[in-house]
Amino acid sequence: MSAASAREHHWDSLRAFLMLLGIPYHAAMAYNARVLWDIQSPDKSEFLTFLSGVLVTFRMPAFFIVAGYFAAMMLEKRPPAMWLRSRLVRLGIPFLTGLVLLAPLQVVLIDLNGAMTGVTPMADAIDRAARDVTHPGFGWIMHLWFLPALLAYSGLLVPLDHVARSSPLARVRAKLVHDGLVPSHAALPLLILALAIWQVLVQLSQARMLAIDGTLPYLIAHGIDPYLRYLPFFLVGVLIRRVPSIRSALVWRAGWRMPLLAGATAILASLLRGRDGTSLGIAYDAVDGAAAVLLSLVILGIAERFWNRPNPHVDRIVDASFSIYLLHHPIIYGLTTLLLLTTWPPVAEFLLVCLATFLLSYAIHRLIRRLPLALFLFNGVPMAARQTADSQERRITTLR
Repeated sequence: MSAASAREHHWDSLRAFLMLLGIPYHAAMAYNARVLWDIQSPDKSEFLTFLSGVLVTFRMPAFFIVAGYFAAMMLEKRPPAMWLRSRLVRLGIPFLTGLVLLAPLQVVLIDLNGAMTGVTPMADAIDRAARDVTHPGFGWIMHLWFLPALLAYSGLLVPLDHVARSSPLARVRAKLVHDGLVPSHAALPLLILALAIWQVLVQLSQARMLAIDGTLPYLIAHGIDPYLRYLPFFLVGVLIRRVPSIRSALVWRAGWRMPLLAGATAILASLLRGRDGTSLGIAYDAVDGAAAVLLSLVILGIAERFWNRPNPHVDRIVDASFSIYLLHHPIIYGLTTLLLLTTWPPVAEFLLVCLATFLLSYAIHRLIRRLPLALFLFNGVPMAARQTADSQERRITTLR
């Protein structure tokens, strides 16, 4: 099926699936034995450490590939200025809502977690929470970082698209689309190599900036990672949409070689994640870059093969996935902090947190959908469009 053909249902389902993976990833991070997270349980789990390490290799890279595909598709259908205004509302409003309503709650839970684990006295934790809530900072972005990233990538795509369509680059683009400038058998190895090198350079650049005192180097470091880290994946998604030869060369279709290599690199990346030592850190970033590409392309192929059909039950989850992503983070913070009062096995707590988080966030989304103002604040859906959205239950209303 070509990029310009009939609706490809699997892209919607895949984007929702990747957003929902935030639940098991963040729930597992609370029990990670090697990588510190905002909420830390004293009970660690090697299995959950491994699971979170595998999920992080592909979840956001694949998400940004899908986002790049959708961005290129929508830019084909709308004037650039209109599309950017739509992006600003659909992404910017939920971002601001999250900063105002969700971030303060998460800040308080982080401070209380320190008290409940015995790191700080409760009185000090309460004082710190009061101070943190009244002094917003860069750290408030937390899981909302992908929204300004998408806005930045969208803003970059418009001039890049304009330049690519202008002469003489238009001739190069036509050559790439129709004939291909890179042999199909070399496209994937070159992409793996390029992104492995990119990941290493991003990590080294961030470490260099963090070693320099001052506010500006600190901000640059947090601009490099994650905002620069995931830009190539977004551009890969754009190319998959615009260049059929690249899509057919990259996305997995059949055979076991690519899935086996993807699984092996993801396992190795998970085992390397959080290990001490500069050389191990560089090795992790290189392997992680390879795993990100391979697993993302395999998952794209699986979705194209098995999910490319309408399903009303899946549509409801797709519609709710944006709300679920926004809400799951503070819910996991609260549940994992509450479970510090228990002595249950970490995996049992993890499963309970995942199930409860999904049910609570989905239930809240159904309530949000009934309130025009809430739908606008949390999903960026204009209030004037709410009646149509409710009457037709349109697919991915809260995602586009």
